[in-house]
Amino acid sequence: MKTWQKAALLILIPIALLAFGIWRINVARNRPVAVPPRAQERPLTQDEMVQPRQLFIDDLKSARDLIGKPVWIHAGYELDYYPYTAHHVEFAHKAGVLPSAQRLDVVDIVLQKVPASVANRIAHGDKQAFAVFTMPGDSQQYATAIGYIQGTDSTYYCDKIFYYDDPRQMYNFWPVNVWQAIDQHRPITGMNELQTTMAVGVMQQSDSSDYGNRTVYYDAGPARWAVTFQNDKATQVQQQSSSPATGK
Repeated sequence: MKTWQKAALLILIPIALLAFGIWRINVARNRPVAVPPRAQERPLTQDEMVQPRQLFIDDLKSARDLIGKPVWIHAGYELDYYPYTAHHVEFAHKAGVLPSAQRLDVVDIVLQKVPASVANRIAHGDKQAFAVFTMPGDSQQYATAIGYIQGTDSTYYCDKIFYYDDPRQMYNFWPVNVWQAIDQHRPITGMNELQTTMAVGVMQQSDSSDYGNRTVYYDAGPARWAVTFQNDKATQVQQQSSSPATGK
């Protein structure tokens, strides 16, 4: 083989290999690819489409925007309330525990130092912030803690404690018998978990995180309820206390 032929081979072989490599890449790029099917997204339920309004209250000034307005209890059976007389919270005479969906008409927001002997679910801080309110059909003024002041810092839980709109309007598509049970603060079969919470509050325990498919225990004032859910419908309701659930 002549010298020029050897040189040509040395040039042509790498070119051929390069061309072959480019061809393989093009084939691979143009080959049909199997696309895995997209998981179908679960449509939102009517309940999930309701988004309770938030006011992002974070100081005394913004809390006082509630004065003269109605609110409804979201954190049912979690907050103690006390008589409020002569501009003073009467800690020695607890009136009860506020039930779910209870309407409160806010008449004032006040700060008051809390005795160390008083136990509630909000830190005492230097002072606690209280919503002073009346309830329909009752002219007596009461107070419940909504936050606390520590030094120059303040913490308010209003958005967790209250609905700012009437839940009966927010969930006006719920059946009449469900609202009757909520008004009576008792669960009934057929309720979903949200409706049950609206009836007997947020003080609940369960050994399962499978929402809608579990047994949940609710502490609603003096009453304790065990409710079993399947497919987010209550299939069994048991009251575990002889005292009925109560609340003003």
